[in-house]
Amino acid sequence: MENKRNLNAKHSAIKIGVVTLISLLLLIPLSMIEGVIGEREETKSVVENEVANSYAKAQEINAPVLKSCVMTKPATGSTSMETSEHIIQCTKLDYNVEVITDVLHRSIYNVIVYNSKIVITGKLKVMEPAIKALFNTFNFSVSDFKGIDKLPQLSFGGKTYLLVKDNNTLTAKVELPENAKVGDFIDFSVAIDLKGTDYISFQPIAQETTMTMKSSYPHPSFQGTFLPNHREVSDDGFVAKWSVLDMNVDSTYETMCVKFVDPANPYQQSMRSAKYGMLIIVLVFVAGLFVEFFTRREINVVQYAVIGLSLVLFYSLLVAFSEFISFGWAYIVATLMTIIALMLYFKAILKNNSAYMLGGFVTMVYVVNYMLLQMETFALLAGSLVLFILLCVVMYLTSNKKIYRN
Repeated sequence: MENKRNLNAKHSAIKIGVVTLISLLLLIPLSMIEGVIGEREETKSVVENEVANSYAKAQEINAPVLKSCVMTKPATGSTSMETSEHIIQCTKLDYNVEVITDVLHRSIYNVIVYNSKIVITGKLKVMEPAIKALFNTFNFSVSDFKGIDKLPQLSFGGKTYLLVKDNNTLTAKVELPENAKVGDFIDFSVAIDLKGTDYISFQPIAQETTMTMKSSYPHPSFQGTFLPNHREVSDDGFVAKWSVLDMNVDSTYETMCVKFVDPANPYQQSMRSAKYGMLIIVLVFVAGLFVEFFTRREINVVQYAVIGLSLVLFYSLLVAFSEFISFGWAYIVATLMTIIALMLYFKAILKNNSAYMLGGFVTMVYVVNYMLLQMETFALLAGSLVLFILLCVVMYLTSNKKIYRN
């Protein structure tokens, strides 16, 4: 009897070792699936770049300035005069932005684009170079001029000007108001319709910068150096407000930015799901070993390999379906296909009702996996607690020596 127990224990140890080896070998097809997900996401990025090149890229709006071209006499004693350029930044700057988003379709991919109506108002303080200048120009720039459908208008000191493109800048020669003197403030406003993709950002270069952005898009991501001081995000859209002082700004590269996130992007969620792939395989294999011990129905190593491959194939099904339907429905369809196939396979192998118990366990694992995907913030905590509970169950069951006896 003792020899028989030793043989059973040795057989169990060998079986567990082989199943563990199969689990490790399944990392190869699992990593291949992750590679496919990465390639599909990269293809989507290529399509987005192609659309952006044709429509308009992400827009980066630089703060307007007044440039004064002044004649100066060189200190070397030369009789010829030289010109120098002085830049006067805004004292006060306000951006009022309304964004309307749309979705462009190319092949199986969706690309979020936007049309924005931007009104820029502010004040410029008259400096001595502006009084002495040969001419003054009002300048500001956007990153992609393809997003401009018509020339924007500038109101400066009570007069109206058209802004035209000069190299990479929108510019207009402006006149100071009559009797303007150093220390006076000049009001200005610019209205521009601008389209783009992915995100829109603004430069807060002024003594005081404020911005209000409204949109019906419900999935904004506030990025850049400065986050909004106030925001309201709902299913109907968002409203966000910024307030930045010049003492807050360390460089001209700092921005206030909003990115229009695609919540239907299936590849990020599919990749996150695939990261749990080995955990699911191990849990199902452990459940299979316990079913063997309790029912005395053997699942051979080839059958474990087939079960593992079906669990890996789930992720290929998930990605394929999520490219045509929402990720939630894709997960449901892929899960049902996998569970039904495994349930029938378990029934053919075990030939008793324990097949339904094992199939129910697989269903529970996929449900828990989906819940973890939705949690994001608490995924690690919830996943750790689930694993701890399962470990406690395994410890309790393996502490009973009866499961090793015939």
